[in-house]
Amino acid sequence: MSMRILVVDDDPNVLRIIAAMLRRWDYEVTVARDGLEAWEILQQREIRLVISDWMMPGLTGPELCRKVRAAEFANYVYLILLTGREDKTSLVQGMDAGADDFMVKPVYREELRVRTRAGERILRLEAALEERNRSLNAINHTLSEAYTTIRHDLESAAAMQKALLPRPLRLPGVNVEWLFQPSSFVAGDMFDYFTINDRQLSFYQLDVAGHGVPAALLSFTLSRLLAQGGEEKRLRRQDTGLDDSQLPPVLVSELNQRFQSGIDPLLYFTMIYGNLDLRSGRVTLTQAGHPRPVWLHKAQGYTEMVGGGGFPVGMLPEVTYDAITLDLEPGDRLFLYSDGVTECVNDSGELFSEQKLRQLLEGSAHLPPAQVAEQVGRTLRDWKGDDNHQDDITLLIVERESQP
Repeated sequence: MSMRILVVDDDPNVLRIIAAMLRRWDYEVTVARDGLEAWEILQQREIRLVISDWMMPGLTGPELCRKVRAAEFANYVYLILLTGREDKTSLVQGMDAGADDFMVKPVYREELRVRTRAGERILRLEAALEERNRSLNAINHTLSEAYTTIRHDLESAAAMQKALLPRPLRLPGVNVEWLFQPSSFVAGDMFDYFTINDRQLSFYQLDVAGHGVPAALLSFTLSRLLAQGGEEKRLRRQDTGLDDSQLPPVLVSELNQRFQSGIDPLLYFTMIYGNLDLRSGRVTLTQAGHPRPVWLHKAQGYTEMVGGGGFPVGMLPEVTYDAITLDLEPGDRLFLYSDGVTECVNDSGELFSEQKLRQLLEGSAHLPPAQVAEQVGRTLRDWKGDDNHQDDITLLIVERESQP
């Protein structure tokens, strides 16, 4: 489709000559005999390029340029002024009025052709950019709708994940409390605890490598598999010769075999699985790459790190796991936590560290477990400066109650 050009000049001979040359080059030409007529045409028809004389009665060329620029038409209008002057002052005045280009009279054929072609190229580029912007706006609208859908789904998933978390537990002689602050909508951290019989409390904490949806999906899968001691009960049925101290390492070993990922070598998780004898206070723990638990000796008023760490689950098939045992005295507490706690970074790039965690837990030994969890959350928020943690924050507190 040929471009429509408006030619404006109060000299009929100039108007006829320019219009004839433009039509010869296949442009659609509209003519106006003064600035006022040109302005009326511009308001009624879609004109993209205007060639206008400078000096005209009623409305001069620069005045027409100013009205066009002030009107803010839907599409850009390219303006070329015809003038008999070649001085710099006239050039500045014309540019200030909004002109894009100039031609000095008399108009030569080749100069008219190249300047018109230059204006046409600029207008076609502007049209292409407009089309690209329309496409980008459509894409952005689609992405915005998709983001809204994803956000809604993630919020629903986060609500489901929180619904899976157990309630704080109070049994005769034992209290269990926790702190859970995911780094995003859904978390890769998960924990649970349950009684297998009237004398044993089983508990675990795991941390899937990475963040967001992939980590949360594996976390969901593991939580459903381990829910209410399903795997532990299955092992007991399969081999009644396993005693309580053998169950945690066997269970973690079987998980390691089952969750070997041939798709993504970084899809693994760390965990601690443990049993607590409710009568004696003996704890049996198997660690698989998880941070070492903190054991608070209430009577002596100090903490110690227990265990050696072990190897993450799902990385290598031929890995063996061991168990450690410790005997909680009345009043003692065992703290399981994810590395998001000790690796929480402040504005200076300093990690919260195991040492600060131990000092915090020793200093809050007089508080009930629920208040300890709240204080740890507040301390990490103050340390970080906000609640936007880079990693999931999980703390599990198992307390053997003091004797009345």
